[in-house]
Amino acid sequence: MANTGRAICGIIGDPVEHSLSPLIHNAGYEAMNLDFIYVPFKVFGIERAMEGVRGLGIRGVSVTMPYKVSVMEYIDDIDGIAEKIGAVNTVINENGVLKGFNTDYDAALKALDEATAIKGKRAILVGSGGAALAIALGLKKSGVELVILNRTKEKAKELAEGVKAEGFGGLEQLSLVSSADILINATSVGMWPEANETIVPKKLLHEGLTVFDIVYNPKETKLLSEALDKGCSVVYGYKMLLHQAATQFELFTECQPPLKVMERVLLKALGGGEKGGEEE
Repeated sequence: MANTGRAICGIIGDPVEHSLSPLIHNAGYEAMNLDFIYVPFKVFGIERAMEGVRGLGIRGVSVTMPYKVSVMEYIDDIDGIAEKIGAVNTVINENGVLKGFNTDYDAALKALDEATAIKGKRAILVGSGGAALAIALGLKKSGVELVILNRTKEKAKELAEGVKAEGFGGLEQLSLVSSADILINATSVGMWPEANETIVPKKLLHEGLTVFDIVYNPKETKLLSEALDKGCSVVYGYKMLLHQAATQFELFTECQPPLKVMERVLLKALGGGEKGGEEE
């Protein structure tokens, strides 16, 4: 914990001005009457930032771009899942010992589990970045038959081999969506301000398909809007943001997060309502 007074947590990255994490976490602290505060820190050097976390007794930080990989060099211990993913989005300070975690892994599974049972399903994952790797690992652990597609086929191949997926390919193989049970967009396509873009043609979407878009701004992406038109079940990107923040909340405070309060505040910030939508 912080060595005196209120426990300080925060988000580190560049930029951080857009982050909704302070809103979510502080709402949770207030609801639980915890003497914590969560603040944004724009960071210009990750090594000095980690020294600051130690030196100031900061309890923990969320780590966003561009430091999710480079932060690993400056912490003392890394959770096994985060090490396998090769990225850390959460750092906890235990009396000067810094430990790294990745909460995207469980967050994606929790978001999907709310919409559909996933064991034994056929899933198409589009993307090959850090979020895609975390999601792919979770899907394979849950017994999903997985094909990874990406604009750069070699990156799809590398990720598929790393997680032992059943297949990979370029975007020319998006026609596989027509026979899939689950589609996940783990790219930034469709994110504001390019909200009129989608990576998957509407004609490939079909009833019985569950579509998960990790983009949360706009809340309802073009992909999700078209999925609803075609009778698909949808998983909004804000759900992944919510669940990863909730896991961080628990790591920081050692308390169960007030999930409904955090979700209500997040939805209000995104425009309200259940219709709607990548950050930490």
